[in-house]
Amino acid sequence: MQVLMKERMNMLIDFDGLTIIIGIVIYILICIFIHKKYKKEKIYYVFSTIMFCYFMCIAKLTLFPIVMIGLPANIKESINIIPFHNGINRTDILNLIMTIPLGIGIPFITKINNIKKILLLGLCFGLGIETIQYLETFLTKGFSYRIIDINDVIFNFTGTVIGFFVLYVFSRLFIKMKEENLNAFWKHVYKTCDSVSIK
Repeated sequence: MQVLMKERMNMLIDFDGLTIIIGIVIYILICIFIHKKYKKEKIYYVFSTIMFCYFMCIAKLTLFPIVMIGLPANIKESINIIPFHNGINRTDILNLIMTIPLGIGIPFITKINNIKKILLLGLCFGLGIETIQYLETFLTKGFSYRIIDINDVIFNFTGTVIGFFVLYVFSRLFIKMKEENLNAFWKHVYKTCDSVSIK
């Protein structure tokens, strides 16, 4: 029985060195494409690298390990579509905290810089994670380490919006500085802050 369980547990994809290498290769290819098409300044890639590390952490926390051949389970038991069925718990708060950096950081590397776009991003981000988790559960015959939970979508969305408002408040203070006295790093921050809008 122990041998069988060990074999089953070995049939998974964990977030390891190979996963990181694959992620880095994909990121480099994306950077090459962006550089050739959009000719971004070097400082842009500093911010994009920070966000890449953030997204890798998100992937590790929400998508791994992926069980290739899991123990039998009922897929319905892994899904919750009733908001706040058990109230608000620690996982909900962590989901909110996890996506605050998304709302703060994404305007620095994309044109998602107003409240309408952020609302859409927050919704799509939460739904995207839960959809991938559902596909993992479905493809592994109903076995999953996680529950596909509507609360995750709600708190991911809320965290993203909170992060954006934190950036907006910061930006209103920061743009009072004179741009000509700033180095390349702070100029990029200044331009991003100047473009942020809640309209």
